[in-house]
Amino acid sequence: MGFIKSITERLATGQKPPAIRYADFSAPAPEDLLPHLDQSGIDEASLTPDQKQWRRDGVLILRDFIPDEITAPYIKRREAHPNPAGWPQGNSYQFVPEMRELALYPPLMQKLEHLIGEQMMLQLCLTNWVTSQRAWHQDDYLNPSFVNCWYVAVWIALADIEPDCGPFEYIPGSHRWPLMRGEKVRGILGDLGHEVHELHWPKTSECFTTPAVEYEMKLRRVKPEAFLAKRGDVLVWHARLMHQGSLAKTHGKERRSLIAHYSGVNHRPDIPDQSRFQDENGQIYIKFGDPTA
Repeated sequence: MGFIKSITERLATGQKPPAIRYADFSAPAPEDLLPHLDQSGIDEASLTPDQKQWRRDGVLILRDFIPDEITAPYIKRREAHPNPAGWPQGNSYQFVPEMRELALYPPLMQKLEHLIGEQMMLQLCLTNWVTSQRAWHQDDYLNPSFVNCWYVAVWIALADIEPDCGPFEYIPGSHRWPLMRGEKVRGILGDLGHEVHELHWPKTSECFTTPAVEYEMKLRRVKPEAFLAKRGDVLVWHARLMHQGSLAKTHGKERRSLIAHYSGVNHRPDIPDQSRFQDENGQIYIKFGDPTA
C-alpha cells in the first residue's frame, strides 16, 4: 500500500506518471468477437432504453427491482451465518439455495440476456457485508482471454447503502477503454520478480495496476460515481467497466449486498456440460467440485 500511496500522492501534485502505464497491460477489444451491443456501427434507434443505457454507460441501474419477499429468504440465511464475512467460497450458491434463488431471479436473468445477447449462467457469488476494498479493475481480465466480455456482474442491495460504508464505485463509459488482459498483468508481475500465484496475482498486481488506472483516469478527466441504493435496487455492470470497492469512512459499517457474476452459456468451452445445472425455472448455474458448508 505504501507504493500505491506514494504514486497517488505524486499524481495529485502533478509529478511524473507511474513507470507502468495502463496501455502496458491492456489491449483493444476484438470487436468481431464481442457481444452485439459492444460493437460499433449498430443502429441505436433499434435499441431499447436499457440497451442504450448499457451501451452508453456500461451499467444498467434497476431501482426497486427485486421485491422484499424475494430477498428475505437469503437475508435470513445470511444473518444466521457465524462468519461476519459470509461464505469464503465463491461457489457458495451451490449449497445455499436461498442465495442461488436470489441470484437466478428470472426477471433479472431476462435483463442480463437482453443486454448480452444470450442466456447467462451463474458462476460466482460474493457474500461479504462490508466493502471489499478491491482496487480499480475490470472483471474480464480475470477470465480466459477468449471470453471477451460475454460476462456480466450484478450488485444486489439488501439494505440501504450509505456513503460512509464504502459503496461500489465505477467510471461511466470505461467499458469502452482498452481491455485489461490477465496474461499481460501476470507477465509484468513476473518481470518485477513477483511470484505469479494462481489465486493471489490479482491482488499482488495492484502495486502497479492501481496507480496506472488512477493516472489513466486523470488523463481522461473522469471521476467515479458511487452506487447508493435501497433494498431491492440492482446495478448490472459490464465485464470491462472499471470499478472498485471504495474505502469505508466508517470502518466496518455494513454494506449489505449480494454480488453475483455470470458467463454466457455459449462462450465458456472450458466449463463442461456436466458442470452445468438448471434450476426449476430453467436458469443455469455452474457446479465446481464437491462443495461443503
